[in-house]
Amino acid sequence: MRTKLINSSEQPSQGYGAGDGTTERYEYECPCGKGTIIEEHDNIPGFRDHDVYIVCEDCSEKYELNTSKGTRGWELIEK
Repeated sequence: MRTKLINSSEQPSQGYGAGDGTTERYEYECPCGKGTIIEEHDNIPGFRDHDVYIVCEDCSEKYELNTSKGTRGWELIEK
């Protein structure tokens, strides 16, 4: 299951000598409504990192993130 996007931002980055890039951050509602699911992307040459994680104790105990379709294609599945 995917949840509702509640906030997003994109920031430019001067990079680290390999060229300019961006960092992206997306916040989604968690199923219980008490926390969030954070998706982050560093699109900087030489430092490409992508992560998604749950910021809610209740939902972390009940759900896990399936990233088999990639970080941007994450889905919550019941444990």
